[in-house]
Amino acid sequence: MGRREKIACVEISTLFHAISREYGFTSDVVLSYFQDIDDLIQRWENHKCVWVYSQGEKHQHGWIKESHIKGNGAVAPLYIGLHHTRLLDDETETDPLLILTFEKRENSAPALIVLAMIDHADMFGETGKKKHNDYQMRLIHQRLDDLLRDTLRSKHT
Repeated sequence: MGRREKIACVEISTLFHAISREYGFTSDVVLSYFQDIDDLIQRWENHKCVWVYSQGEKHQHGWIKESHIKGNGAVAPLYIGLHHTRLLDDETETDPLLILTFEKRENSAPALIVLAMIDHADMFGETGKKKHNDYQMRLIHQRLDDLLRDTLRSKHT
């Protein structure tokens, strides 16, 4: 069973469009998913919580998963602090994903921050040999980590 995490609010990161664009989600593509994104945000904000599930548990629409825990239970260190969720309410469709994180807030529950849209393969590797190649997976993880860091750094300069 998942665990319930209280949240104060949900925010779209100022990094959202820049990072999403790097993975092929242009403004037009993001706009085509606007209602799906808004539905999830409204659900989370109305309940003032989000459910976090673990490896091996059944996915439920709107629940989020810790991204650093791999399918075999190993840890992807560059993804610590990141979460993801399926955007669509469709059991057969895994893409696109939303990348999320929690941001601590003084004197309240944390905010849930929507960082970017990404396809499953771009975040976790293509099914097949690459997914089991530690070097290839490190490159995939490093690219996302670099984008998050670089975009954040440019925001502050």
